Amino acid sequence: MKATSLVKIIVISIVISIFSGCGIEEPAERIWLEEKPYTGQLPDAYNQITVRKSTSAYVLDNIKKSDNELISQSESVVACWGEKKKTSQLWQTVAAFDEESFTVWRKYFLAVDEKPWHLGAKGQKLRFDSESILDEATLAEPYTSENHKRIAIIETVLDNYRSDTGDVRQDSRALNTGVMMASQTIERLLYVLNQSPALAAKLSEENGLLFDHITLGKSRAKLLLKGDLAVLSIKIGRVSRKFGQ
Repeated sequence: MKATSLVKIIVISIVISIFSGCGIEEPAERIWLEEKPYTGQLPDAYNQITVRKSTSAYVLDNIKKSDNELISQSESVVACWGEKKKTSQLWQTVAAFDEESFTVWRKYFLAVDEKPWHLGAKGQKLRFDSESILDEATLAEPYTSENHKRIAIIETVLDNYRSDTGDVRQDSRALNTGVMMASQTIERLLYVLNQSPALAAKLSEENGLLFDHITLGKSRAKLLLKGDLAVLSIKIGRVSRKFGQ
């Protein structure tokens, strides 16, 4: 076979692979380089917000990093969010403040890419990250095991996330959709853990716990407890096996 024929076959195969199944739905987007949403790595805005230290003034000045993002806020929460492709891509960074110290007490990041087939995509469909200061009652509870304690901590993170986003989620479809997707993801994780609490031990392992999301597929979750700080990370998609930045 001539080299030119082989090249033609390879090119045709690539084109078919890129465009197959896309119909008339924005086929050019399959060859566009895109940086957002941040399903592959956490954005600087999230990393630069420090629990217990960052003030509301600092967050307001630094949480927005793009003209494509908008800010919503309540008395105790600041949320920055953006969306693309009719909400099939969305992201949000949320900071919740302690009522006494007025510093960040909890922070969350969510990114969703329901069609991660464009060039430069990391292959992830969803990631959820959070850092939360836990209250004394949650930490002091006499749990029957460390596994049940881990499950209770994740339940607390979900309750706080819903409460923190309650006043801002109605500001946009992207915010509301994101909160619903993050909540459903954590609910699914809790369902798996409550069915078999022993699996919670894997949450602290290097690659976390592998579980199935009902609609998005293979997922991994990791939970670290550093004193009274709970760090929860969930990734869904092709690279869900890794828990780097």
